[in-house]
Amino acid sequence: APLTPSGSDNTPPIAPMRAFERTHHGVTSSDPYDWMKDRRDPELIAYLEAENAYAEARTAHPAPLREQLFTEIKGRVQESDLSVPVGDGPWWYYSRTIEGQQYAIHARSPRVKGEPRPDIEAGRTLPGEQILLDGNQAAAGHEFFAVGALTVSADHRYLAAAIDLEGDERFAVTVTEIESGHVVDAAIAGAGY
Repeated sequence: APLTPSGSDNTPPIAPMRAFERTHHGVTSSDPYDWMKDRRDPELIAYLEAENAYAEARTAHPAPLREQLFTEIKGRVQESDLSVPVGDGPWWYYSRTIEGQQYAIHARSPRVKGEPRPDIEAGRTLPGEQILLDGNQAAAGHEFFAVGALTVSADHRYLAAAIDLEGDERFAVTVTEIESGHVVDAAIAGAGY
């Protein structure tokens, strides 16, 4: 069925249905929207554009209020910030954000036995910091970026990072030697949480 365009601001577009059946373990089910998995399908793109136009038309009247609220919220958010460092063996592990950048930087700094947790100031790095994963660099050139998991080996030599660059909650897991930055293993793809 072809895309049904909206007749007015009050009529949403209706997604076309296409007959499709799949059978798993002897059970057959119908999914008339299976065709929507192909993100390059011109008909899907046209449908999504029609949905977006409908949503924009229906929500145009509070646009000034949205902008006002966004500005107020942004003014109250501390964009340069650090998480509380967590001590593990010889390191303090933490993440930090930088104003104007979208993603966290995951890092560590040396931990001296007997010294208290370091005082943190927004916008400053801890002495001896080693960046484990800079989300801003990892996201560069991609429309989507999410860290599903991030863990350091018990001996503090390796970092395993599960990264989703598609938005499908399927992660590529990479193991990196922290000191050298050498990727030791990148064979796991399509992993779930």
